[in-house]
Amino acid sequence: MDMKLVELQIALPKTYDAGKIQSDVHYYPQLAQSQLAEATKKQMERARRQVTEKRTSANVGREQKQQRVIHIKEKQSTL
Repeated sequence: MDMKLVELQIALPKTYDAGKIQSDVHYYPQLAQSQLAEATKKQMERARRQVTEKRTSANVGREQKQQRVIHIKEKQSTL
């Protein structure tokens, strides 16, 4: 099965394209999985920060309320 030079010019690029497609098909699930893992990681970090911020603001509010109560008690004891 002899191939002429012109036939080789056509066959080699197709072989490269087929190899590229096969490589893409092989690595696509890994790529998709890593992208999904990264997105999940970012979403969890965002949720963790949101919970931390809520806890911090709740603590600040509680501390301010306690300070007001202490201040009112001090005022009442001086009267």
